[in-house]
Amino acid sequence: MSTDIRSLIEAAHQGNWSPLIEESRKAPGKHWAEEARCSNQDIDIFVPLGDGPREDPETVKSKLGTSLNRPRNLCASCPLAVAARCLVESLRDDDEFGIRAGLLASERSALRAAWQQRANEEAVQSALQGCTAALSKVERDAVIARFATDPSLEPAAVARGLGVTHEYLLKLARRYRHKLKSRPAAPPPVHRADAA
Repeated sequence: MSTDIRSLIEAAHQGNWSPLIEESRKAPGKHWAEEARCSNQDIDIFVPLGDGPREDPETVKSKLGTSLNRPRNLCASCPLAVAARCLVESLRDDDEFGIRAGLLASERSALRAAWQQRANEEAVQSALQGCTAALSKVERDAVIARFATDPSLEPAAVARGLGVTHEYLLKLARRYRHKLKSRPAAPPPVHRADAA
Protein backbone atom coordinates (compact mmCIF):
# COMPACT_ATOMS: atom_id res chain seq x y z
CA MET A 1 0.00 0.00 0.00
CA SER A 2 1.45 3.36 -0.94
CA THR A 3 2.17 6.02 1.64
CA ASP A 4 -0.45 8.26 0.04
CA ILE A 5 -3.37 5.86 0.51
CA ARG A 6 -2.15 5.18 4.04
CA SER A 7 -2.34 8.88 4.88
CA LEU A 8 -5.89 9.03 3.47
CA ILE A 9 -6.86 5.99 5.52
CA GLU A 10 -5.26 7.45 8.66
CA ALA A 11 -7.16 10.72 8.16
CA ALA A 12 -10.39 8.72 7.83
CA HIS A 13 -9.57 6.84 11.05
CA GLN A 14 -9.21 10.27 12.70
CA GLY A 15 -12.68 11.25 11.44
CA ASN A 16 -11.53 13.39 8.49
CA TRP A 17 -13.14 11.73 5.47
CA SER A 18 -12.64 14.64 3.07
CA PRO A 19 -9.17 13.69 1.72
CA LEU A 20 -10.29 10.12 0.93
CA ILE A 21 -13.57 11.22 -0.64
CA GLU A 22 -11.94 14.02 -2.66
CA GLU A 23 -9.26 11.65 -3.98
CA SER A 24 -11.90 9.05 -4.89
CA ARG A 25 -13.71 11.64 -7.03
CA LYS A 26 -10.62 11.82 -9.25
CA ALA A 27 -11.54 8.34 -10.56
CA PRO A 28 -14.94 9.30 -11.96
CA GLY A 29 -17.46 7.41 -13.98
CA LYS A 30 -18.67 3.87 -14.02
CA HIS A 31 -15.51 2.51 -15.65
CA TRP A 32 -13.06 3.63 -12.96
CA ALA A 33 -12.23 0.02 -12.03
CA GLU A 34 -10.74 -0.63 -15.47
CA GLU A 35 -7.68 1.29 -14.29
CA ALA A 36 -7.33 -0.90 -11.20
CA ARG A 37 -4.39 -3.30 -11.10
CA CYS A 38 -6.79 -6.10 -10.13
CA SER A 39 -8.66 -5.71 -13.41
CA ASN A 40 -8.48 -9.01 -15.36
CA GLN A 41 -6.93 -10.81 -12.36
CA ASP A 42 -8.27 -13.90 -10.61
CA ILE A 43 -10.72 -12.37 -8.14
CA ASP A 44 -10.29 -15.24 -5.69
CA ILE A 45 -6.87 -13.95 -4.59
CA PHE A 46 -8.62 -10.81 -3.28
CA VAL A 47 -10.99 -12.80 -1.05
CA PRO A 48 -8.67 -14.83 1.16
CA LEU A 49 -10.24 -17.59 3.23
CA GLY A 50 -9.99 -16.89 6.93
CA ASP A 51 -10.32 -13.12 6.57
CA GLY A 52 -13.57 -11.53 7.60
CA PRO A 53 -15.00 -8.55 9.40
CA ARG A 54 -14.86 -10.17 12.84
CA GLU A 55 -11.33 -11.57 12.57
CA ASP A 56 -8.25 -10.06 14.18
CA PRO A 57 -6.13 -8.54 11.37
CA GLU A 58 -2.82 -9.60 12.92
CA THR A 59 -4.03 -13.18 13.30
CA VAL A 60 -5.21 -13.21 9.68
CA LYS A 61 -1.84 -11.87 8.46
CA SER A 62 -0.01 -14.43 10.55
CA LYS A 63 -2.16 -17.32 9.28
CA LEU A 64 -2.18 -16.31 5.62
CA GLY A 65 1.42 -15.07 5.47
CA THR A 66 2.93 -14.73 2.02
CA SER A 67 -0.33 -15.60 0.23
CA LEU A 68 -1.33 -11.97 0.88
CA ASN A 69 1.73 -10.57 -0.93
CA ARG A 70 0.38 -10.74 -4.49
CA PRO A 71 -3.03 -9.13 -3.92
CA ARG A 72 -1.63 -6.48 -1.59
CA ASN A 73 1.21 -5.67 -4.00
CA LEU A 74 -1.30 -5.25 -6.82
CA CYS A 75 -3.29 -2.88 -4.61
CA ALA A 76 -0.13 -0.95 -3.74
CA SER A 77 0.58 -0.39 -7.44
CA CYS A 78 -2.91 0.99 -8.12
CA PRO A 79 -3.25 4.69 -8.97
CA LEU A 80 -4.11 6.62 -5.81
CA ALA A 81 -7.49 7.84 -7.08
CA VAL A 82 -8.49 4.31 -8.05
CA ALA A 83 -7.42 2.89 -4.67
CA ALA A 84 -9.38 5.65 -2.90
CA ARG A 85 -12.46 5.00 -5.04
CA CYS A 86 -12.14 1.26 -4.39
CA LEU A 87 -12.13 1.89 -0.63
CA VAL A 88 -14.97 4.43 -0.72
CA GLU A 89 -17.12 2.10 -2.85
CA SER A 90 -16.53 -0.76 -0.42
CA LEU A 91 -17.54 1.47 2.50
CA ARG A 92 -20.65 2.78 0.72
CA ASP A 93 -21.69 -0.77 -0.15
CA ASP A 94 -20.85 -2.00 3.37
CA ASP A 95 -18.67 -4.65 1.74
CA GLU A 96 -17.57 -6.99 4.53
CA PHE A 97 -15.24 -9.29 2.60
CA GLY A 98 -12.21 -9.11 0.35
CA ILE A 99 -9.15 -6.93 0.04
CA ARG A 100 -9.98 -3.36 -0.98
CA ALA A 101 -7.37 -0.62 -1.44
CA GLY A 102 -4.85 -2.95 0.13
CA LEU A 103 -6.84 -3.42 3.34
CA LEU A 104 -8.00 -6.83 4.48
CA ALA A 105 -11.67 -7.15 5.40
CA SER A 106 -10.61 -7.43 9.04
CA GLU A 107 -8.60 -4.19 8.73
CA ARG A 108 -11.61 -2.35 7.26
CA SER A 109 -14.03 -3.23 10.07
CA ALA A 110 -13.34 -0.11 12.13
CA LEU A 111 -13.52 2.08 9.03
CA ARG A 112 -16.83 0.51 8.00
CA ALA A 113 -18.29 1.25 11.43
CA ALA A 114 -16.98 4.83 11.35
CA TRP A 115 -18.35 5.33 7.81
CA GLN A 116 -21.81 4.34 8.98
CA GLN A 117 -21.60 6.92 11.78
CA ARG A 118 -20.30 9.79 9.67
CA ALA A 119 -22.46 12.64 8.53
CA ASN A 120 -22.20 13.66 4.88
CA GLU A 121 -21.61 17.40 5.19
CA GLU A 122 -23.09 18.08 1.75
CA ALA A 123 -26.31 16.28 2.67
CA VAL A 124 -26.51 18.17 5.98
CA GLN A 125 -25.95 21.54 4.27
CA SER A 126 -28.53 20.71 1.59
CA ALA A 127 -31.14 19.85 4.22
CA LEU A 128 -30.39 23.06 6.12
CA GLN A 129 -31.06 24.96 2.89
CA GLY A 130 -34.36 23.18 2.30
CA CYS A 131 -33.41 20.47 -0.20
CA THR A 132 -35.07 17.19 0.57
CA ALA A 133 -33.00 14.03 0.32
CA ALA A 134 -32.68 10.72 2.06
CA LEU A 135 -30.67 11.33 5.23
CA SER A 136 -29.07 8.84 7.56
CA LYS A 137 -29.94 9.06 11.25
CA VAL A 138 -26.54 10.67 11.89
CA GLU A 139 -27.17 13.30 9.19
CA ARG A 140 -30.70 13.98 10.44
CA ASP A 141 -29.39 14.42 13.99
CA ALA A 142 -26.70 16.81 12.70
CA VAL A 143 -29.33 18.93 10.93
CA ILE A 144 -31.45 19.10 14.10
CA ALA A 145 -28.42 19.97 16.26
CA ARG A 146 -27.37 22.80 13.96
CA PHE A 147 -30.88 24.16 13.69
CA ALA A 148 -31.33 24.03 17.47
CA THR A 149 -28.12 25.98 18.08
CA ASP A 150 -28.08 28.42 15.14
CA PRO A 151 -30.88 31.00 15.26
CA SER A 152 -29.92 32.34 11.82
CA LEU A 153 -31.24 29.22 10.06
CA GLU A 154 -34.62 29.51 8.38
CA PRO A 155 -37.11 27.14 10.09
CA ALA A 156 -39.31 26.68 7.00
CA ALA A 157 -36.33 25.67 4.85
CA VAL A 158 -34.94 23.25 7.46
CA ALA A 159 -38.40 21.69 8.00
CA ARG A 160 -38.69 21.21 4.22
CA GLY A 161 -35.17 19.72 4.09
CA LEU A 162 -36.06 17.22 6.82
CA GLY A 163 -39.50 16.53 5.36
CA VAL A 164 -41.29 17.48 8.59
CA THR A 165 -43.73 20.18 9.61
CA HIS A 166 -42.52 23.46 11.06
CA GLU A 167 -44.10 22.56 14.41
CA TYR A 168 -42.41 19.18 14.55
CA LEU A 169 -39.04 20.75 13.72
CA LEU A 170 -39.45 23.16 16.64
CA LYS A 171 -40.32 20.21 18.90
CA LEU A 172 -37.18 18.34 17.76
CA ALA A 173 -35.07 21.45 18.43
CA ARG A 174 -36.55 21.81 21.94
CA ARG A 175 -35.79 18.15 22.67
CA TYR A 176 -32.23 18.62 21.49
CA ARG A 177 -31.68 21.75 23.62
CA HIS A 178 -33.25 20.00 26.64
CA LYS A 179 -30.92 17.05 26.13
CA LEU A 180 -27.94 19.44 26.00
CA LYS A 181 -28.99 21.08 29.27
CA SER A 182 -29.50 17.77 31.03
CA ARG A 183 -26.01 16.50 30.20
CA PRO A 184 -23.61 16.77 33.09
CA ALA A 185 -21.29 19.70 32.72
CA ALA A 186 -17.60 19.04 32.28
CA PRO A 187 -15.74 19.35 35.56
CA PRO A 188 -13.92 22.64 35.97
CA PRO A 189 -10.17 22.54 35.44
CA VAL A 190 -8.17 21.82 38.54
CA HIS A 191 -5.87 24.68 39.48
CA ARG A 192 -2.99 23.68 41.61
CA ALA A 193 -1.58 26.18 44.04
CA ASP A 194 1.94 24.95 43.38
CA ALA A 195 1.65 25.42 39.60
CA ALA A 196 3.05 28.74 38.50
